[in-house]
Amino acid sequence: MKKDFLLLLISLVITSACSNQKDRQVTVTLSSPSRIVGIGKITPRGGVSELASPASGIVTKVCAKPGDTVKEGDLLLLLDMTDEMLSVKESDTRIISQQNAVGSAAAALEHERISLVEKLRLLTDARELLEAGAATGEDVRKLQNEYDKGCELLKKMENDYREQQAQLKEITIQRSSRIKDLARTRFQAPFDGILLDITPRAGEALSLYETYGRIAPDAPLIVMAEIDELYARDLALGMHCTINLPGDSAVTALGEILHISPYLKRKSLFSDSGNELEDRRIREIEVSLHSMRKDLLIDTKVECTVHLN
Repeated sequence: MKKDFLLLLISLVITSACSNQKDRQVTVTLSSPSRIVGIGKITPRGGVSELASPASGIVTKVCAKPGDTVKEGDLLLLLDMTDEMLSVKESDTRIISQQNAVGSAAAALEHERISLVEKLRLLTDARELLEAGAATGEDVRKLQNEYDKGCELLKKMENDYREQQAQLKEITIQRSSRIKDLARTRFQAPFDGILLDITPRAGEALSLYETYGRIAPDAPLIVMAEIDELYARDLALGMHCTINLPGDSAVTALGEILHISPYLKRKSLFSDSGNELEDRRIREIEVSLHSMRKDLLIDTKVECTVHLN
């Protein structure tokens, strides 16, 4: 009896607890963030360009140094151009020789044309004399044979003249190519900007397409920042941003979003290794800079706070 009472009491307690649990409602309110922070770096708009060697050879002179302001076409460095200059001189000699050959072929062709006209006149006269009985058929046949041979020779000489002209054109094209090879030994600035780095020294060898320097375009500085994919859809053009150095709460610059990448990509700005196993993706943004500290340098790492509201 006592045991049955105890079981009934436990049952009532459990039923009461379950009833209270059902009646209780838990409400969780998720608030939207008012700002998001991404890591970025200072860079000129359009990005920094790596300079690739357009030719291979030995550096003879470095004409600029890091930090120099350069204009498009300014000389940066020179390669040894001995072989290229010899090639151009060889082409010049061949062109002169071939021009003489073309001239000789043209003169010979003109002479044969005049000769053929004379042969045709003699043949025509002989035919008229044959009709008048003042010439023999043998005379006509001999003149006809000479005229036919003259026609064949004229065709051959016309072909020879065209061939000489084609050779002259080919040599001229080769010279143009060698002139371009010579020009490639003079490395020039591709646009106005600041030379950030130039690595070769006089006497060193450069390979074709080897990177030999970096140049920043003459363009306004911006922040290229990466925003975690969790907030990728919260971004919009024109949103205000504050820029500060990592670990420093002082505002370094102000700005607003100029461009938003249309896709997600892997983190790239400050990855320590290309083999990092990272599942997160980011959305890249470009942020204008104003009210900026004067001592900010290209490639400076910064924190970019985007104000959503």
